[in-house]
Amino acid sequence: MAQFVDAYDKTTGEKSLVPAHFFDFPTLSRNLSKTPRQNKADERKPRPKPKASEPVAFSDSAPVETSTPTTPATGDQDEE
Repeated sequence: MAQFVDAYDKTTGEKSLVPAHFFDFPTLSRNLSKTPRQNKADERKPRPKPKASEPVAFSDSAPVETSTPTTPATGDQDEE
């Protein structure tokens, strides 16, 4: 669902609701400015970062190799 923000049209002075992503593109927000109330709300709550298109591999999820010393069982030893 798209988030909407309050904005003023600089040419007409009319207040309207526009999708928040308009301010990410200069061509879409050329004649728009956010209202003072909207600017204050944006300062309090930053917009979430866009999600990456590919999953990120973490080094913690890789299998861990353990090197534990192995001792032969008592019955498997060769007697000389």
